[in-house]
Amino acid sequence: MRSPRDGRRGHIAFILANFAPERTGISQTATELAAFLAADGHDVRVATSMPYYPEWRIWPEYRGRLWRTDRFDGLLVRRSWHFVRPNPTTLLRLTHELTLSLFAVPNVIRTLWGANTAFVFSPALSYAFLALIVARSLGVRRVLVVKDIVPDAAVELGMARSGALVAVARWVARRAYAMADEIHTLGQGMARRIAREGVPPQRIRVVPDTVDPEELAPVPWGENEFRRRFVPRGTFAVLHTGNMGKKQDLDVILDAADRLRGEPGMRFYLVGDGAVKERILRRRRDLGLENLEHHPLQERRLLPHMLSGADVVLVSQVPEVVDIVVPSKVLTALAAGAMIVAAAHPDSDTACMIRESGGGVVVPPSDPAALADALVRIRRGEVDVAACRLRGREYALRHFSRQQVYGPISSELSAAGGVPNPRATAATVGGKAVSTNELPEGHTFHG
Repeated sequence: MRSPRDGRRGHIAFILANFAPERTGISQTATELAAFLAADGHDVRVATSMPYYPEWRIWPEYRGRLWRTDRFDGLLVRRSWHFVRPNPTTLLRLTHELTLSLFAVPNVIRTLWGANTAFVFSPALSYAFLALIVARSLGVRRVLVVKDIVPDAAVELGMARSGALVAVARWVARRAYAMADEIHTLGQGMARRIAREGVPPQRIRVVPDTVDPEELAPVPWGENEFRRRFVPRGTFAVLHTGNMGKKQDLDVILDAADRLRGEPGMRFYLVGDGAVKERILRRRRDLGLENLEHHPLQERRLLPHMLSGADVVLVSQVPEVVDIVVPSKVLTALAAGAMIVAAAHPDSDTACMIRESGGGVVVPPSDPAALADALVRIRRGEVDVAACRLRGREYALRHFSRQQVYGPISSELSAAGGVPNPRATAATVGGKAVSTNELPEGHTFHG
């Protein structure tokens, strides 16, 4: 069965579990791509869930309905109900995905009907799998956007222990890769993992997350709302903002704060929400950390104030995070001119990006002593903070501006009537086009 064409160029479908108005993670970056394509003249339609992330609760204004259709910045957004609960276990996460897939069927069909290209996002693997099946049956070209390597991320983080479930998830992932005409992913390690599943390298394209130079322009401290509202005069502010999940290894921040409780004027700020928030806050109380405070997610306009206004912005990852995910917050912090300390595996894309940009300091993951020592050295002036901030922002704007990364995709969609060029460059290194199997070891991808 093929969808009707009636002689006109079809629209672009986005099928994903997270979308605006959610403010962190995949929803933020996927919304940016959809909005960019719409602003460039494409008709973009979305099938997604009722907003729930990172709180893992359906937002109050979206409760009580099975389906809902919204307009968001000119985009048609169809939403479906799903089961969700805070502090999700593996079983609860699985129930969330299965109920979303079940109730989303009408919206997925309506959104894909008449489309020329479907951007289908993973994780939410079962939902993506459903969308790929429907898109293939309707003759719609399929671009699978892999933001996390599933189920590898869950297995390596200890979140999935059932051998049967893992085997099923791996089979679904391989079938999803096989059904995609093209696969987009965020970094070198992720691309290589996908290629190891038998996907031809020419079908894998590295499309990093992007930044808006104007939105993330650094805000001087004299005009900085984060400093004014949250940071007492004379305070050395250490900030972690965004999702509070298992991958973020927030325990290392608490342990570093514990070591530095006697450091006068140094204060830690956790700003965000997520699956491990309550556990982290209980541990903060148990440790009696008066030098660490938590605040809920702030409105988007405050993000450049926070990132440029903090003395240090922390990016922390569990040691297992090497090539299963590339956090968008790294690019955002670099673009905002933040002074970054990354507690990450030395071979991870995060660590490679910080070293390559010169925008911060890398310390070993899950090592509170090393993290605390880095913070003290920065405070004592042993690190050229001004140079790190300048180099980081220049690097982010040079490689990850939205127009540079998404502009070629939009042009290909326009030229091919909504269908991207299957021979499009997989990545570029130093301006030279290369495919994923030609990339040198240790080099960070640029879009």
